[in-house]
Amino acid sequence: MLRFDYMPSDFHPIYLFLGDAADLTALANLLRKFSQSAREVSVVDGIPGSKSRTGLTLVPADDEFGMREVNGSFKWKLNAWQAARIAERIDLLTPEENKSGSDLLEVGSDGEIPVKVSRGEFTDDFLVSKR
Repeated sequence: MLRFDYMPSDFHPIYLFLGDAADLTALANLLRKFSQSAREVSVVDGIPGSKSRTGLTLVPADDEFGMREVNGSFKWKLNAWQAARIAERIDLLTPEENKSGSDLLEVGSDGEIPVKVSRGEFTDDFLVSKR
């Protein structure tokens, strides 16, 4: 089950995605599909069975990019090229021989929230049970 949520911090806030190889493959595939269709899509709707306490929508963008908090939910504003490159980076975490690993994803836009994608570095209940 892909799990994702915002991790607030005064100094280094991040948006965290956690899952196994299949979960991360589903995320990469959703980003690839988004790069081809250029339409808004909710991550929960795009990846059935995924869990989050905060809403997250992939949004086509052409001026402001990256993960943004908007009125209590989150929008990952990407153009097609950015979404496809992020999918490729996530793919690097999925080979069977990789038991764990992570990548910190940023597109270089002022004010964006860094996105961390992690495999095997957290317990399966992290982001599911109460913090």
